[in-house]
Amino acid sequence: MTISFTNGPVSVDLGDQLEQFVLGIVERTATAALVTARAICEEVAVSARRDWYGPIGVRRITGQSGGIQVREVVDIAAGTVTVSVGSADPRMAGRKPVPVYVRRPGRMSVVKVPVTRAKYFETAPSMRANFSKPLPGDPRGTRPPYVFVPNPAAQDGKFLLQELVKKPVRLALRRAAADLGRALSDV
Repeated sequence: MTISFTNGPVSVDLGDQLEQFVLGIVERTATAALVTARAICEEVAVSARRDWYGPIGVRRITGQSGGIQVREVVDIAAGTVTVSVGSADPRMAGRKPVPVYVRRPGRMSVVKVPVTRAKYFETAPSMRANFSKPLPGDPRGTRPPYVFVPNPAAQDGKFLLQELVKKPVRLALRRAAADLGRALSDV
């Protein structure tokens, strides 16, 4: 879990020792609503971490986007504490974070597989990959030709952050709405 303090446009992420000190204060003053929201976010984060590169996620590990974290933001000016769950990847693509664009393979996705020369020429020209030139020093013909075949991991092509993080948090908060309402009324 990462704790950030914000005050208007200024935001500060805490170091390890200071973070432990602030965590102690937040734990002692946490309301039942904050504890419930934190538990929901932790549960979703564990599930999302497991499934991001799992059987219903993506196969190729390409970066930090699969690092799911729970983040608490303490806004001093507004007097609020916000708990959220999302990717730890700080990269941006334009105005949106990179993990927003990570998706499962779609129904029409293909993968490139090596085949024999005979199989290559039996395959339809539209499904053939270009022959790549041999590397310097390689004898000619040591690199196999490739063809495109349907991806065995093809699924629905949906966005992972939406499917593994946002929807489960929304559903869990709806289920816990009665508990959260009681906790807020007790405060």
